[in-house]
Amino acid sequence: MKKAVVVEDDKISQKYIQRALNGVVELHIAGTGSEGMALIDAEQPDLIILDVELPDANGYDLCQEIRRKSEFQFTPVLFISGHTSLEERIRGYSSGGDDYISKPFESSEVVAKIKALIRHREHKLDLRSQFKEAQSTAMESMTGASELGLIVQFFEKTYSINNFDQLAESIFSILRSLELKTCLIFETKAQSYFFCSEPNSKPIEKEIMTRLREEDRFFDFGQRTQINYPVVACLVKNMPIEDPARYGRYKDVIPPILACANQKVLQLEMELLLQDHTLKFSESFKDIRMTLDTLSLQMREGQESGTCLMSDLMMSLEKAMPTLGLDEDQERYLMGSIESKVNEAMEKVQSYETMQMTFDSLIRLLQHLVDEQEALVDRLVSKDDLAMDEGPENNNNDSSDVELF
Repeated sequence: MKKAVVVEDDKISQKYIQRALNGVVELHIAGTGSEGMALIDAEQPDLIILDVELPDANGYDLCQEIRRKSEFQFTPVLFISGHTSLEERIRGYSSGGDDYISKPFESSEVVAKIKALIRHREHKLDLRSQFKEAQSTAMESMTGASELGLIVQFFEKTYSINNFDQLAESIFSILRSLELKTCLIFETKAQSYFFCSEPNSKPIEKEIMTRLREEDRFFDFGQRTQINYPVVACLVKNMPIEDPARYGRYKDVIPPILACANQKVLQLEMELLLQDHTLKFSESFKDIRMTLDTLSLQMREGQESGTCLMSDLMMSLEKAMPTLGLDEDQERYLMGSIESKVNEAMEKVQSYETMQMTFDSLIRLLQHLVDEQEALVDRLVSKDDLAMDEGPENNNNDSSDVELF
């Protein structure tokens, strides 16, 4: 069973946490910061739960002290506090915390967060060596390209990008070459997409990025900087503030990339909407055509039936007339009246032929529109296939091919 150290001075909270995590983790509880540090060093826990306000220490300072020890670099830290403001969460995140829970809390919420943090720790440890190797490979592939060349390379790649995953990976590829760890948010009307350059992101990162979307273009806190555009946000987690010249260059390099990405997100969103609309458009016109075909057939059958009925009626009257005992004037009057009405009915039947021609022309026009819509869908689908073949993942041109100014 995984071990967890809880540093909490409130006895009621201690009992509540014990009851919530009974059977989930092996708990070790300390009531002060000094006791907590001693217990952490002794037990080497898989998880640490810190109260923000302790009798002899501040939870944020204690977290920073824990993070300075290499053996606890990947040990998740969960803050518990009665404070709920964004500023408090930012302080927790900046001090090295992985998640934040406000008092009072539900047992199910605590258990869910604990299990998620332990899974994240295990994934980080398993993927640590793979990530370093991938990061090294990415940096080597970008060797020899200037920062201006990186921007040009990204602009060129955007022409073959056709989904949000490819766009995020292209941005990460550029920023990894600058040794930057980043997270991205792409916002569309349908949904929000979150990406992280590292294998596992902290749960609190997406929350903080979302709440900082309303801030200025640049929002700095500690070594972290969030850069906001209308539908794109980028959180840089390790800005080189100790090197002012490099820090300034990065603030010049990253915005053009994000501005281009902002337009690409809008374009991708429009393409998805167009493709969806085109498919619905084609299906709707197919239904309309079927309805008109049925109506046209019914009109044709009605026209043929009416013509036959009129002909049969005239033939029946001509045969029956001699047996009615009418004189010549009566017979002529009756036949004239009937023939006039039959001719009038036949004229109406003939007008149906004109309507039939109109329907046939309308059906041909609809078929032409359907064919054009289907061709447009085919082009969009073929564009998707082309992007998969020629996208950033399969592009054989590495950064060494970029021509510098």
